[in-house]
Order: sequence, then C-alpha cells, then structure tokens
Amino acid sequence: MRAVVITGVSRGLGAALFDVSTARGDRILAVGRHFSPQQQQLRDDRPTDVTLFSTDIADAHWLPDYDTLRAFLRDADEVVLIHNAAVVEPIGAVGRLSTEAITNAIAVNLTAPLVLTNTFLRAAPSDARVRVLFVSSGAAHRIIDGWALYCTTKAAGETFFDVVASQVRDDERISVANVDPGQMDTGMQESIRRAAASGAYFPGQQRWVDAPAEGRLADPLAVAERILKEHAS
Repeated sequence: MRAVVITGVSRGLGAALFDVSTARGDRILAVGRHFSPQQQQLRDDRPTDVTLFSTDIADAHWLPDYDTLRAFLRDADEVVLIHNAAVVEPIGAVGRLSTEAITNAIAVNLTAPLVLTNTFLRAAPSDARVRVLFVSSGAAHRIIDGWALYCTTKAAGETFFDVVASQVRDDERISVANVDPGQMDTGMQESIRRAAASGAYFPGQQRWVDAPAEGRLADPLAVAERILKEHAS
C-alpha cells in the first residue's frame, strides 16, 4: 500500500496530484488551508483512505507532527511526500515589498518543506520505500526581474533537497528529487497575470501575459500523471 502526503491540494497541480493519487487507490494525507467540496465529499466517502489536514502551512508549528505522520504512514510499503504548496507573490521591486509578504513567501515556499521533510523522514517506516518530491520551477535557475522571493525560495529549496539526496544516496530505499513541472494552466498563472496588470515592477511580464493565447500552459492533470509515473509509480 502506498501512503502519500501532498501539500496545497485545493487547486491547480495539487488538486490534480490529489485526483490521480486517489484514483489509483493511494492513502492520502492532504495538507493545506482549503479543500474543494469534491475533496471533502471524498473524505466523507473514504475516511480510511483520505485525510484532510487543515492548517496554515505558513506556520511551521502547525504542520503535521511526528505522531500524526507516524500514524498515517503505518503499514505502508511505500511512503511519498510531495511539496506542492507555493506562492509566487510578492511580485515587485525589492525595496517596495512588505515584510509580511516576504516572510510569508519564505514560510510557505521554504520553511514548510524543510520542516515537514525532517519530520517525515523520522516518521517513515524503516522497511518502506520513501519518496520525497519538491515541486520546483525554472525560476530556481534563472533570474526573473520582480520575482526575487520566488526565485530565491525555489533555488534554496532545491539546494536543501540536493543535500538530502546526497545524504541518503547509499540507501536504495529512499529517493529525493526536485521536479520542474513547467508552465501550467493554474491559479498561480492567474496571479502572475494580475501582477502584470497591476503595474508592479515586472519587466518580463509579456511572456506570462501571452502564455494562454500561445498555448504554452500545460494541463495540470497531465503533469500530475507524469510526475507520479516518473517518481512514485
């Protein structure tokens, strides 16, 4: 049996990962602030297979703790942690960003994955296969003017997971990977287009504004199927 922990499942890639995982019979622990009516109904219909853990991911103190994860991962042959939750905001010039927006981006995009991974690896059954996936971005590897926090947190996250991958390189049970899903038709893309329309500092905005019309946004469901097939099949 496969037990999967996914953060940020209410929409976009997270919702698609949730749908693909539940369709193939995985036991799911979904972590986040919001859940769709369909996800809540599925939880009610399959209470032993679907758990919705309601929390503000930006507060690391309220992430699933060791006891919660240990109980959820019990008896699993394979355990998977997918760090999907992320925010692209704030978009704008450094010097004009709010302290609240900066600290929230760091908390969601970086602190939460680090803390949750640390707890997950301690809680994972010693005889199970372990998969940890960090959903990253091309922004981790190139400068995008106006995206200082997103570029920085994704680059830092990849470094952390590269270090963890090196740490476990001699343990064939465990794999740790950074995954770049590419541009997708998600709420994050809508947020980017709103920032472009707001007049915020965002010199390269036209590339993102034109993406839907140019057909450059992938279907999140197809991306979710690819990620799970490649890393947790």
